[in-house]
Amino acid sequence: MVSVDDDPIALVPSRHEAWRERYRAERDRIRAVLSDRSLETQLQRIEHVGSTAVPDLPAKDIVDLDIVVADSAVGTVSRTLERELGGSRVENTDRWQPVFRVHDSQRFNNHVFGLSDEGWKISVVTRDVLQRRPELRKEYARLKRELTEQHDDITAYSRGKTRFVERVLAVARADAGLAYEFAVPTCETHPD
Repeated sequence: MVSVDDDPIALVPSRHEAWRERYRAERDRIRAVLSDRSLETQLQRIEHVGSTAVPDLPAKDIVDLDIVVADSAVGTVSRTLERELGGSRVENTDRWQPVFRVHDSQRFNNHVFGLSDEGWKISVVTRDVLQRRPELRKEYARLKRELTEQHDDITAYSRGKTRFVERVLAVARADAGLAYEFAVPTCETHPD
């Protein structure tokens, strides 16, 4: 069993290229499982998100993937991934069910989201802004280090980043260079 609370909150220096390779391998495993189970039509997108998806950003050594599927398929897809790839599934809501797993000594958080859930949109926009804005990336790295020193609880650590993430989303809404097929959400539209 793998739990979100298994590992201490510890940041490591960026290993962006290695994490990208791990993401691609996990993405391919997920696609293969969904294809084998005739669930590929439910899949909308798979995104590498979180700090491991941003160059030059310290991160927990956990690769986060947002697996976006039809709203009605969240439970089926998350159960299928848990059963076929291993790990531990959490039924947060009908539209968000992560599967925490380890493969080849790499920890993965595979977040299965329904297409209408705002959570994956927040992750994608945050990643994109941090990739484009080095000053925000540096500020976020400082905040993460401070929160790591202050908290050993993942929920408190995550909540400590909410105000910053809301600022990042506001930057995205004002940046004409960032265009999405969805409206950029706010953190309030996706309560924890």
